[in-house]
Amino acid sequence: MAFHGDLSSYPLPDLLQWLDSSRKSGALSLSWEAGQRKVFLLSGQIIAASSPGLWERLSRVVEQTGDVRGDTALAALKRAQSLGPQGDAAIRQIAEEELVGSLVDLTPTNGQFHWSEDMDRGEDEWIALEVSLRHVLFETLRRMDEVKDVERALPHEQLVIRGAVGAKPSHALQRAILGIVNQADDVTLSRVRIALGLPRSVVARAVFDMLRGGRAVVMGAAPIDVDPVADMLEKGAVLVRERQFDAAALIFASLLQSDPGDRRVREFARMVEREHVASLYLEIPPVTRFAGLHEPGQLSNLRPEERAIVRYFDTGWDLSAVVLGSTQRELDTLRTVMRLMRMGILQPMG
Repeated sequence: MAFHGDLSSYPLPDLLQWLDSSRKSGALSLSWEAGQRKVFLLSGQIIAASSPGLWERLSRVVEQTGDVRGDTALAALKRAQSLGPQGDAAIRQIAEEELVGSLVDLTPTNGQFHWSEDMDRGEDEWIALEVSLRHVLFETLRRMDEVKDVERALPHEQLVIRGAVGAKPSHALQRAILGIVNQADDVTLSRVRIALGLPRSVVARAVFDMLRGGRAVVMGAAPIDVDPVADMLEKGAVLVRERQFDAAALIFASLLQSDPGDRRVREFARMVEREHVASLYLEIPPVTRFAGLHEPGQLSNLRPEERAIVRYFDTGWDLSAVVLGSTQRELDTLRTVMRLMRMGILQPMG
């Protein structure tokens, strides 16, 4: 199935939300006045991204990190060769930052999209990724909400950037920026952008995060009002990437108490839950059937919802049917199944 349309009539966040919720597999092509990009999906996971000149940009940025020479990186990308664990991780982090930045730029514009289930990459310059679409959507919306904050903090490109003493960058793009500003005095935002070869919005966002996190000092920049919600959301997003879902859920609970009406908080909650569900399905696929290994008396010690799930499986239902038949939410049902497995009451068949 293939279809296309204008982003003015089908806004990008809505399109990405639909692709995520329907767990689509295929290629999403995006084009707008500033360029074009293609994102490859497998069951709602982003497995690759491509755009013209991508390899040159990634090589240029990764060289500034000091992890690998630019020409070495470019040759490896052209041949689909590994740069080693550190080099490969740096390339992926930079590619993810560039992808999110391009989606932020594209969201308010009138571009076009084309969706196809054909995942042939042809001669495209592509990079393999492993990131969920819902995480990218969450980051895009979060950064859209903070665009004006970035503009207020960094109103022009002649601002001088300096690395903070003892700064520890959180990802490869920040390492690249520190590598540039530490080479000379009075390095401006414009010089950093030119050295990296990335759009101003991507570079400014990275510098803004460094400024807010105390990793950089921008001479003449307006003081940044501390946004505790944004700081907590950033920490929560890191926990989700590390698959520490229970810790991320605690952050959401804290945020919900402090600011229940914030759209970013609601989007974060949805992202955490869907990521957790997807992670559990990797451990126990939807078609899994379970054998009950329990003694008759054991069921009396279980909670009512646990007994119901055991009985569902005893009748031959697979996991997907149990999830549909359960009175609990999908995530709660999956967590109950995992708990019963740890207790030795359920065992996967086959």
